[in-house]
Order: sequence, then C-alpha cells, then structure tokens
Amino acid sequence: MAIPWILIAIAGIIILLAAVVLLIRRKKKIPPDYYVFFIIGITWLPLGLVFKNPAFWGMGLIFMAIGLAHKKEWKKNHKTWKQLDKEERKIRIMLLIVLGILVLAGLVLFFLFSKNII
Repeated sequence: MAIPWILIAIAGIIILLAAVVLLIRRKKKIPPDYYVFFIIGITWLPLGLVFKNPAFWGMGLIFMAIGLAHKKEWKKNHKTWKQLDKEERKIRIMLLIVLGILVLAGLVLFFLFSKNII
C-alpha cells in the first residue's frame, strides 16, 4: 500500500514547524500564555459540539480548564502586539502567512476533491 503524498507533505510541514519552534525556544525561555489556552478552549469547545467531534470539544474543554486554572497569570505572560520586539513580530508575521497559505491550500484542495477535479 502506497502512502499518499499528502500525508508525507503534512508530516514534513509538522517536522519543519517543530524544528522552528525548538530553535526559537532555545534562544529564550518563553512561559506559557494561559490566556491563549483559554481562547483556544472557548473556540474549540463550540466547534467540536457543532461538528459532533468529541476529540475537538474535549480538547477545547481541557484548554479552557487549563486557562481558567491559571487565570491569575493571564496578564503576566500575555504579550500584545505592541509589547513584541522586532524579531518576534517578524516571526509571528511569517507564521501567520504560512498558516494562511496552508488554510487556503486546504480549502482549494477540498473544493477540487468535492468537485471530482482531482
């Protein structure tokens, strides 16, 4: 059985992103941003319920609980765009562009597969 090329591409992207994260984390220890955990949780929980995906709403519930458990640390570890230095802004912009391209590519592929073009 041949492994589809899309799985290999996704695995490669995950490995590349993991390498970038590890390189960034070695330079500077970054404490977790529990406010973001909470935001992810309140986003994933209803989406999981709407799409009837127990893994998705379960992870949303876990992220939300972790964020709420550390509510006192929200302001301490949360950085706004103005608080980021120039290098951190560049990295976040690059990540947003890469993630945006991946989402767009996924939507295009979804459309092409749904219309039986591919």
